[in-house]
Amino acid sequence: MREGGVGTYRRVEQVAAWSLVVVQLVLLAGLVGLPDERAWSVPGWLVAVAVVMIAVAAVFAVAAAVCLGPGLTASPLPSAAAQLRTTGVYACVRHPIYTGLLLGGAGVVLLGGRLTRVWVWLALLALLWGKTRLEERKLAARFPGYRDYAARTPRLVPDPRRCVARPRTGGA
Repeated sequence: MREGGVGTYRRVEQVAAWSLVVVQLVLLAGLVGLPDERAWSVPGWLVAVAVVMIAVAAVFAVAAAVCLGPGLTASPLPSAAAQLRTTGVYACVRHPIYTGLLLGGAGVVLLGGRLTRVWVWLALLALLWGKTRLEERKLAARFPGYRDYAARTPRLVPDPRRCVARPRTGGA
């Protein structure tokens, strides 16, 4: 896809985008499997909190993926099938899949009790922040209403007030 139109992305954009995806996958794998000595004990209540975080994160991310349908891609370059979504979990936050990855990753960090996983999670946060910036430039170029949506909807941290469904009044 070229800036503002539907088509194909330049090769350099595709390579950069998919390189970000590879780094993301490596960081996610590091969250789960990176060995290290425990830096803190994990009492039962913390296990419960972490498990709830992971479960909520999974539901949130899956709901977002289902909402995207055939437009879903791991790449920050929107697919040709992408449509602007502003309802459901997308009314709460602009990047709910990334929010789910970060919340679930934080749960894994808490469960693991390992300091190296904190650093990996922070690297994942930085990477996903960068992906959102690239993705948002492309979405703004493609969808005329994206800038307005972005102005009223948080990027990664949901606003609970926006997540509460409000009945619509009036026309369509």
